[in-house]
Formats: sequence, structure tokens, C-alpha cells
Amino acid sequence: MSHRDALPVGTMLAEYRIEAVLGAGAFGITYRALDTHLDMVVAIKEFFPSSLVTRVDGEVRPHDPGQLEHYKWCLDRFVGEAQVLAHFKHPNIVRVARFFPANGTAYIIMDFEYGQSLATVLESPDATMDEGRMRRIFLPLLEGLVEIHRKRYLHRDIKPANVFVREHDSPILLDFGAAELEMSRTEHDATLLTPGYAPLEQYWFDGREGPPTDLYALGATMYRCIAGKSPPPSVKRLQMIESGAPDPLLAAALVGSDRYSPVLLESVDWMMALEMSNRPRSAAELLDRLRATERSAQPTTASLRRQATQNHKLVFAGPVGAGKTTAIASLSDVPPVATDSRASDMARARKDATTVAMDYGVMSLGPTERVHLYGTPGQERFDFMWEILRKGALGLVLLIDNSRRDPFKDLDFFLNAFRELIRETRLAIGVTRMDEAPYPTIDEYHVHLRGAAAGTVAVSPPVFSVDARERRDVSVLVQALLCAIDPGVEDYRL
Repeated sequence: MSHRDALPVGTMLAEYRIEAVLGAGAFGITYRALDTHLDMVVAIKEFFPSSLVTRVDGEVRPHDPGQLEHYKWCLDRFVGEAQVLAHFKHPNIVRVARFFPANGTAYIIMDFEYGQSLATVLESPDATMDEGRMRRIFLPLLEGLVEIHRKRYLHRDIKPANVFVREHDSPILLDFGAAELEMSRTEHDATLLTPGYAPLEQYWFDGREGPPTDLYALGATMYRCIAGKSPPPSVKRLQMIESGAPDPLLAAALVGSDRYSPVLLESVDWMMALEMSNRPRSAAELLDRLRATERSAQPTTASLRRQATQNHKLVFAGPVGAGKTTAIASLSDVPPVATDSRASDMARARKDATTVAMDYGVMSLGPTERVHLYGTPGQERFDFMWEILRKGALGLVLLIDNSRRDPFKDLDFFLNAFRELIRETRLAIGVTRMDEAPYPTIDEYHVHLRGAAAGTVAVSPPVFSVDARERRDVSVLVQALLCAIDPGVEDYRL
């Protein structure tokens, strides 16, 4: 596809102004754009299958009117991609902010990320892919797959072009256009595959697919990094083996024997087994295996005692009932110390004596690094603890209860109260009770933050809906905060 097919720079799509073309493929065009309401950069994906359509005065139309129904089917798949991505809140899965139809086609608005595709990384003559870098990229992708499969989706098109590598090798899984609920397939699905990365079951309409389908593709992507070339198509491998010839795929254990650990290479070969039943059953199973080797390579307990332990502090704030106690309990690796249910009724004398209980827990980041989690007392009584909370804090996690009478008022109160800490560190916002009270929406929180900045502090923090009882939800929120502070923190497992 030529960039001549793209919308001109300066074109307005709703409140978004096109600034540049980031890339064009067989099915669409990706732009960098400015959200003129929020004054922030976004990425926009336009559905534009060049073999089917043309652009006439800005409108996208099929070349052949007889292809209109097929084009509508393809457009529905594009809409389905936005719907699939809306289910996920994970630092290693691309986040969709909005979707809308226009110009005879449709657009997905996504977070803009700085970096490049893994395919581009691998084209560089200076690209190196040692084991440390492999683990930094692929273990977080496996974590993303755990989340995808937990919600019973399959990606179904993992390959180097669909892995985006941010600074410090932090990866994001892109392009969910082929994603489907497990066992939910149509007659068109068999054509949506990439030779070399698609397992056998994707070639057959009646092929049973599952998590091992994605693991084959991820293993093939890892193989590309190890061998320097894409693996042969799985159907060719089967044909050669059935004809009595050897498998044309040279085992990763042989190709990378002088550069990678046996467990990494054996894992890749395990993932790329032709028979689905011979692959790992789940991404979690594979993660456990790879992490076990990391743990075995860590210093012994005796040597750890001789190493200095780094201690950090995260502050959790929010109105009474927003979920601070629950969130800290969800994250803490030790039994948390929590405020009792009558804390809000403590007498002024006890407040003045600074004996109000705080929520407290500890979360390990690594063998010699941990984060102390402090939950402030409620908004009406935390100010006297300010110096204790602020000293040495790494960042602030602000929980807002969406079901309260005026959650925006709560938000403004804490933005103002913690403005000095926010200026010095970073902020992440979790909105609780979204199922009970879905409004205001997350987008409305972003709009409010933009408007509230003049009266409080200019912030553009990550904002997620969270269930404080779910460690995974709170972990994603904290991971987003830690990544904002130090992108290299994705090496840690929360």
C-alpha cells in the first residue's frame, strides 16, 4: 500500500488531527495524531484494505460494488478488534481508548507509544538478541498471553510485526484483527494466518485451536530472534516429515546452543511442536518453567543477607471506602496491617498524637528490592501524617470510588492535597466500583484531569478501572506507575 492512499496531514477525524503516517499495510493505515481536546498524541488505525477499496474525496469505497458485502464483513472484523482490545487492561497489550466509524470506514484510537516493531528491530544490522534481551521481551509477552487466554480469547496472529518494542525493551502485543473467542470461528478464518508463524491447526477449518496455538506463534517469533530467519511454514514441515524427509526446521537447541541457555532453547522447541498436544498447555505453564531458571540463577539466601536491600515506598490515597485497604492486601506479600472499621471516628486527640492507624503492606520486586505500601487515612484526616507519608515516596496511587456522590470532587481534593508529591514523583489513578457505577467513564476522567490541571497540578497519569480485590487489576495499575517512573521496571514481576 502506498502512503498516497493515506489521509492528508492536517485532516480532522472528530477531535483528532492527523500529524503523520506511521505505517501502511494490506489491511490498514496507522497515523500519529493529536487529540485537540486533551492536547495529547495518540495513534489512529484506519481500516483500509487496499486490495478491496479506494479513497474518493476522503470516502473509502470498494473498487467493485460487487465486493460490498465482503468489505462489510471485513469491516465487522475490524470493529471486532476494537471490541476485543476493550476487554484488556495490561501493560503488554495495546490499549484502545476509543472507536468510531467515519468516511465509509472505521477508526481505532490507541495510546501512542515510542519505539519500533520487533520486525524492524530484527532488520537492523546492529540488532543483538542475547538471552537477557530475549527474556525482557518475551516473558512480559507471555504474561500478556496469560491475560488474553484467561478471558478465553486467542490472538491468532503473533509475529515480529505484531510485537512493538518500547524503550528499555518493554514490549506490547499489537494487532488483534484475527483474535477470536476460543472455538468461535467462521468460514473465512483459515485465510487469516502468517506462514512460518501459524501452526497446523490454523490451516484447517475444522482445526481445534486453543492457547497452544498462540504459543506456537510466539515460539516461532522467538525462533526468528535466535536463528536470524523465519521458520518454515508448519504445513511444509508436515509434508516433508510425511514424505520421509527430515523436519526442515532445525531445532533451536542446535541453532542457538552456543548463545542461549538450554531451558530457553528447549522451551522454544517445545512451543513449536507440530502436534498441539505436544506443546505447553498454557502460557502460565511456560512462564513457570522460565522463571524457575531465573530463580535458580539468583543468589543464595546466605549471600542475599550480605547484599544491601533497596526499599521503596508507594502511597495509596483516596476517600474512605475507595478500596485502599483491600488493594494493599491484594498486593502485599506479607499479612497486611490494616486500619480498623472505626478509624474514621477517631477522636481529635488521637489524631494530634499521630496514632491513627495506616494500611501497610510489603511487595517484593526482586531478591534485593521491595516496595512498602502505605495507605493514608481518609481524606478528612490524613494531613497530619503528610511528612511521614511523603518522605522517600516513590509515587502515589490514587483510588477514586466511582459510586460516591461526586467522585470528581474527591479527585480534585487529592490532586490538590498531594500536588507537591505528584510534582516530585508520578501518579496513577484507579477508579473502583465501575461495574456498580459505570459513569463517569474513564474517558471522562481524562477530560476532567485536563480541565482540573489549572487549579491543581498538570498531570497526565495512567487511569484504569480496577477491582481492588483482584491482585491482577491492582498490579496492572502499580506496574503502569512503576513504568512511568522507570521503564526498566517491567523486568520485575508484580
